[in-house]
Amino acid sequence: MVVVLIDVNADDFALGKASSGTDTRIDLAQFVPVDGRLVPFCWVDTDTTADREDFERAVGDDPQIATFERLDEGAGRTLYRIEWIDEVDGFVDALADGDVIVERAFAHAETDTWTFRLRALDHEALSRFQAACTEEGVAFDVRRIAHDPKSVEGYGLTDKQQAALTLAFDEGYFDVPRGASKTELAEHIGISRQAFSRRLSRALRNCLVETGITELERPADAGREREN
Repeated sequence: MVVVLIDVNADDFALGKASSGTDTRIDLAQFVPVDGRLVPFCWVDTDTTADREDFERAVGDDPQIATFERLDEGAGRTLYRIEWIDEVDGFVDALADGDVIVERAFAHAETDTWTFRLRALDHEALSRFQAACTEEGVAFDVRRIAHDPKSVEGYGLTDKQQAALTLAFDEGYFDVPRGASKTELAEHIGISRQAFSRRLSRALRNCLVETGITELERPADAGREREN
């Protein structure tokens, strides 16, 4: 498997283009195949009624959007299902043609760039995706690429720990300077800063344990704490 993190200009992505006039954060939850097309479901930060109205106005006024539906709300976020007109999104077509899975995608407020975390079966699938993007006139910048990453189970992580570690990595928490704080990351998944800090610390510790780094003078009775 190959995991790659890429940046795509909002103008090359139908949802990005439609929402570029809003000042809110958008997280693409998943694509669902519907009648041979990939339909996006996304969470939108809507701390206020004005935020929600601004987003819905921008999406509703876009001629490329066929329909959109508000599905769920909670903790300052709203879930939408969005469908655009046929043959409008070359980037999504490239995803389908290249057999590439979108694990996560997000756009920050006041930005013209979307970040996508993609997983491809192999380099050939990734090459097909890149070729399809080129054919559709979609350019992207590669931020990070991991070849044959180990499975989550190989590092002894729970699903929640893996999600926390992935979020911190994608949001630039480990960058210098930091791209996000623990408070911001905690708010993103709806838990307290203290709870997120514990979860991230346990994830990092379990990774170190699995790589053998803690074998140095580690007390025999110091059991590894796992999060349920």
